[in-house]
Amino acid sequence: MTAYASVLSRRSLLAAAAVVSVVGTARAQGSDDPARLVAIMDSYAAALRANNVEALVALYASNGAFMRDNMPAVVGREALRVAYREVFATLKADLSFTIQETEVSGDMAWLRATSSGRIRILSTGMESAEAFNLVVVFRREAGAWKIRNYIYASSGPGTGPAK
Repeated sequence: MTAYASVLSRRSLLAAAAVVSVVGTARAQGSDDPARLVAIMDSYAAALRANNVEALVALYASNGAFMRDNMPAVVGREALRVAYREVFATLKADLSFTIQETEVSGDMAWLRATSSGRIRILSTGMESAEAFNLVVVFRREAGAWKIRNYIYASSGPGTGPAK
C-alpha cells in the first residue's frame, strides 16, 4: 500500500467514524427516551383489553416472540396472530402494567414490569385477580421501537415444593 493510499484509507475511516457519531447522536435525541417503551406497554394493555389482535401484532418486530408459562414460544407475526386469537377465544384480560425499570442501548432496549388485573375464563365465566412478572425486549425497526421478545410468568406462588 502506498503512503497516499494509506492516508486516503485513514481519512475514509475517520469520515465513516464521524458519520456514525453524528447518526448516533441524532438517534439518541428523543428516540432513546424510555417513556416510548412505557407508551408501547400502555398500547399493549389497551389492545389486550379490547381483544385487538392486529393492534397487538403491530407492536411486535417482524420476528417478535411471545413466551408464556408452560407453552412453546410463538415467533413471527402470523404465529402471533394465531396465538392472540386463541388467547381471546379462551379468556378476557383486563391488566395494567407497572414498569419497574427500563434500559436503552443503541437499537435494543428492555424493560422489567409487573402486570395485575382481572382475567375471566370465557368457558366457565370464572374471574380471578392475577399478577405477572415480565421482561420485554425491544428492537428498533425502521426508526420505531417494536417488541422483540415478550416474556412473562405468573408472580403467584408455584404449585411445587419450596426450594
